[in-house]
Amino acid sequence: MGVLQRFERRLEGMIEGTFAMAFKSELQPVEVASAVQREMDERAAIVAQGRTLVPNDFIVELSDSDKERLEVYADSLGQELSKLARDYATEQGYSFVGPVRVHFRSDEGLKTGRFRIRSGVVRGSMIDKDGEVRQPVGDPGPGSGQQQSGRPRLLISPGGATAEGSIASHGMQQSFELTTPVTLLGRGTDCDLRLVDNGVSRHHVEIRLDGDEAILVDKGSTNGTFVNGQQVGQVRLVDGSRVSLGRTTMTFRRD
Repeated sequence: MGVLQRFERRLEGMIEGTFAMAFKSELQPVEVASAVQREMDERAAIVAQGRTLVPNDFIVELSDSDKERLEVYADSLGQELSKLARDYATEQGYSFVGPVRVHFRSDEGLKTGRFRIRSGVVRGSMIDKDGEVRQPVGDPGPGSGQQQSGRPRLLISPGGATAEGSIASHGMQQSFELTTPVTLLGRGTDCDLRLVDNGVSRHHVEIRLDGDEAILVDKGSTNGTFVNGQQVGQVRLVDGSRVSLGRTTMTFRRD
């Protein structure tokens, strides 16, 4: 029995009564599951001999009506989709760098029954194709003490763009503190952090702060946004995440 068939079988055990009513629209969970698998295949990247890395953080964007209809069941369905992704990774020999999560968000631009998948690589404990959990190199292991969250900032590596904004210099490296809920990065003169780099779009990315989380969102840039070497549309930044825009590389810090 294939991964999708097992997913459908588990879902059949969940869908009873009012749960079934949630799927009377054109949106079907198996279509979302298939899209998650396709996203993994399309974003798969060989990072070492015998190791292929795939996204582990998925955002399913739905119409407002479908999001409202699924609200009560989003956690259960998200868990099932996460299990499907793990099963598929095992079947294909893929690896993750952190726990697999599936979130649902509404997009008023989508019609009922339509959806969109966005994915990213969010670093954490490494889960390899054999199911072993390993700490990434340089990451603190269990029992190493609770790390204190500091003020979020971007460290801009030399050799890239000329940065304009509230920049502090530390030797060859420049530092930009993230002090507002939303920080816009790009080549435009209206950006909070202006990067004078021909490979950077006028409005390239936003970094949104929500409590202790920092979410990077690509704004439809021409050349794309890369975090830790993987192209992303939206991803949660953690301390040490390396962000590349054009020929400019920055490191997100909250240590």
